[in-house]
Amino acid sequence: MAIVAQSGEETLRVLLEWFEKNKVTYNEEAIKVVTQQQTQGGSNIVSPNGIGVVAKRALIDEEPLVMIPKCAVISSASSALANIFEDEGLGGSLALCITVMYEMAQGDESPWYGYLQSLPRRADIPLLWDAESLKWLAGTDVGKWVERDEKNVRDDFGVLQTLVADYPSVFVSQNGVRWDDFECFMDTTSLVSSRAFMVDEFRGNSMVPFADIFNHLTSAANVHIESEEAVCLLCGNEFGCEHTEPLDDSDDESEHEDHDDSESHGDHEDHEGCESHGESGSDEWSDEGSEGSEDESDGEEIPILVDYNGIPVIDSSDDMDVDDDDDKDKASDKNEDDSPKMDDDDMLSGTLDMVVYQPCNAGSEVFNTYGDHGSAYLLHRYGFCDTDNDFDSVSLDTSDIMQAISVAVSEKRAADVAVIIARSKRMLGPRHRAHQSEEDEDEEEDEEEEEESDEEDESESEDEDTPPPAFSIDAPGHPDLNLTTMLVLSLAEESVFDQVFKSSSTFRHFFPIIRQFWTLFQAKLDSGASVSAAFRAANSNTVVKKHTVGMVCRVAHQLAEARLAQLGDNSILKNKPADPILRARWESAKQLRTNEASVLQMCIKRYKKAATKLLSP
Repeated sequence: MAIVAQSGEETLRVLLEWFEKNKVTYNEEAIKVVTQQQTQGGSNIVSPNGIGVVAKRALIDEEPLVMIPKCAVISSASSALANIFEDEGLGGSLALCITVMYEMAQGDESPWYGYLQSLPRRADIPLLWDAESLKWLAGTDVGKWVERDEKNVRDDFGVLQTLVADYPSVFVSQNGVRWDDFECFMDTTSLVSSRAFMVDEFRGNSMVPFADIFNHLTSAANVHIESEEAVCLLCGNEFGCEHTEPLDDSDDESEHEDHDDSESHGDHEDHEGCESHGESGSDEWSDEGSEGSEDESDGEEIPILVDYNGIPVIDSSDDMDVDDDDDKDKASDKNEDDSPKMDDDDMLSGTLDMVVYQPCNAGSEVFNTYGDHGSAYLLHRYGFCDTDNDFDSVSLDTSDIMQAISVAVSEKRAADVAVIIARSKRMLGPRHRAHQSEEDEDEEEDEEEEEESDEEDESESEDEDTPPPAFSIDAPGHPDLNLTTMLVLSLAEESVFDQVFKSSSTFRHFFPIIRQFWTLFQAKLDSGASVSAAFRAANSNTVVKKHTVGMVCRVAHQLAEARLAQLGDNSILKNKPADPILRARWESAKQLRTNEASVLQMCIKRYKKAATKLLSP
């Protein structure tokens, strides 16, 4: 797009020089950065001349491999446009996309040129597929999500056009970047989607040089990112921050007490974009931090831009008259050299460290983890699909679940269940059974904290920031625990359901108990136990009735059958394309359809058998 294509070896040389100049260091004795000529099995879809990481020797657990100063990342919060974003109320993925486009527009004058020139023009995510290619995704989760994506991206593009109109001297089309070109914006959006990592609470999701060289491999990655997330929200420093420490010894003790010096460490294994609503991906391209460009008055002065050391480059004096040419020069003002200055003071912002957590043999590609996500999420977000994924899931429409409850009980019961779901959105947040152990710990903490009144619970349904619950069938073929728990309550006797419906505290009481039953029941089925033995083991405390569990199993396999019918067969994949790009899309679509069908078929087989056994006289 904005960066002229060059040979793979030249691209790599420029990138490695940029790493050295910006103190992005790696263990050259342990790993090497190479250009890849073809896609390797299980890796990301890497085009010819793509870049990857290979182990030069065996890597051992907890071995640090890469150190990336946070001041080397591209973040909207610390960019030259940060003040504009703050004044205009912009954040999230849109702000990061604009930041990346702005740096690309600077060409080789950008402090990040050495990094940006290594990026492909675009990532081939489904959002960018043509209509014929999208037909291969019909009936899949990704097919449904993409239908919503373009509208969200066009909304963001509209916000960008308003911003460009308001600041024409800042957003100048040059070096291949055209601010009024939707395709150009889409290309950058795809790069941000497929490459942004969560850095910390100040920088949010950012482009992280070197970290995005590592490809993803589900359940078998070798490295992950470790970073201090709790940083100063005003400057992003981890320590030595003037906002959290006294400026001189004369400050009195009372001022010291106003600051929080506590730290918390966390591993950022999830290669996240800017919003994360579980696997649904429905808000992938919406920018929840965007509030549009609301001008308080005509001819409002341009906000202060800052350089890469946080120093203003436009005078903010009210009586200063700046013409467009002056603004353009100052907006693009950089440090004397072509890279961010990274002295000892800059290191106060901390680093992101790539650390080994699973051994890797010499000569093997070294993989990162973008998070524990299913095939649909990976294809939708990053443009590739794994062949074997323990985190696969297939979403179910809430309307289909309500219809099933209407048939099994009544339309009134289904309507009442919808009310419970609406007021319990936080409790019904996206979950995957593979995360069960850590979720149980979180759930225990939540139970201790949740002492709100029923009135407060009722207002929860009005919380616009909480995404709607997502229900699914999860690998290796179970309805998700939220779904099974809701179905138990939905199919319960009238007297029991009435208590749950009228009292949110009663719902909160029963919900984790029933979830625990289904956790044990599903685990026993996975271990090879018979349906009867699994029920007895899970129901040792007589939590639920056998008939109710049988009814839940029946509804579960019926929902899976209906979802499989929506997926359809693979007849649409009849002819394999010859074109390399189309063939890669075709193969990804085929793998996704195979993975989703496998999950649904296993659920049908398992729960039809369970329903027959539990409902028999």
